[in-house]
Amino acid sequence: MAPSSSSSSTSSTSSSTHQWKYDVFLSFRGEDTRKSFTDHLHTALCQKGINTFMDDQLRRGEQISPALLNAIEESRFSIIIFSDNYASSSWCLDELVKILDCIKVMGHRALPVFYNLNPSHVKKQTGSFAEAFAKHEQEYREKMEKVVKWREALTEVATISGWDSRDRHESKLIEEIVRDIWNKLVGTSPSYMKGLVGMESRLEAMDSLLSMFSEPDR
Repeated sequence: MAPSSSSSSTSSTSSSTHQWKYDVFLSFRGEDTRKSFTDHLHTALCQKGINTFMDDQLRRGEQISPALLNAIEESRFSIIIFSDNYASSSWCLDELVKILDCIKVMGHRALPVFYNLNPSHVKKQTGSFAEAFAKHEQEYREKMEKVVKWREALTEVATISGWDSRDRHESKLIEEIVRDIWNKLVGTSPSYMKGLVGMESRLEAMDSLLSMFSEPDR
């Protein structure tokens, strides 16, 4: 179909011409994973040289900050860490809608992680997600179109291939995620690897020079 081809072409063109500031944007529910899984994943990504945006600020109020929206636009990938209380946060849900918008118009890519959570709870909004939406439907009863968009975003992202953390060793899972992101980055941008290789050789030369000056006088 012509419309599908046009949309794909637009996304591809946007991806190839867009100037990315970050490699990865992390979307997560702070109270669930900020000091555990998300922190460990962020550290592992950064240690691999993958430039990762993680919001370290406590979120206040209902409106998502423009800085976060910009960070999503400026990232090649989003890793969405779904956890029990993810859907209770309007911030997280607004992030998710923005991520989907960027997928459709900017060549952005999203990868979900279902952290100790049945993926069907996300896709069908059952379990803790059903409880969260019961509250949202009360709070936003005058803005139900917003709630509908959140539901549609959850259902759509839940169909993307990702990772289910249940019955997995966390360290192995994080290694797998980092390796997958790394391979995707190198595959989509060969210059990415060249830049890192060049940086590595310069660091090695600097280390060698410093060691020469640090040797004691004989």
